[in-house]
Amino acid sequence: MRFANSNGELMNDDEFEIFLTAANDELTAKQALLTKTYGLGKHKRWMFENDEQAKLQFFNADDKLVLTADIVDIGSYSPGANTWKWAWAYESIKPVLKEQSLRIKELEEITDLIVFGEEKAFEADEYFAWELAAMAVKHLNALGCYRAFSAARNVYMFFAIVAVHEIS
Repeated sequence: MRFANSNGELMNDDEFEIFLTAANDELTAKQALLTKTYGLGKHKRWMFENDEQAKLQFFNADDKLVLTADIVDIGSYSPGANTWKWAWAYESIKPVLKEQSLRIKELEEITDLIVFGEEKAFEADEYFAWELAAMAVKHLNALGCYRAFSAARNVYMFFAIVAVHEIS
């Protein structure tokens, strides 16, 4: 398998491993910074606001809105089925949100990995789901990622965080 490097030239397997390792390492550092700076992952609850721009809202112990995050919907991981599905492949996604999410599909051409263009759910474990999210976050130059469980759909949804706003 061959991959495109940052110069547009084809990467070899070793260069892709370096890219993937960098994406994973960067995501780990970004997640730590989001947790330290904003307490991400420690809020009482979250809510997905799906208007013209996708946002996550975070509420404190008093159920007061304290943080919002502009996001790009990456995809979802089903632990029951051990599958991943890209957000852009969901028919229910609004066109403006799909357009943002479609940027992730560019990774198919960059890496030559067909999974980035896969419209149907495909086999994945949780580790692979995090790797896909890490590469998406790196490609989108996002601040990090938020993984949220949807009991209604029995999936973990992955969102790239592109901006954070504290509410005073």
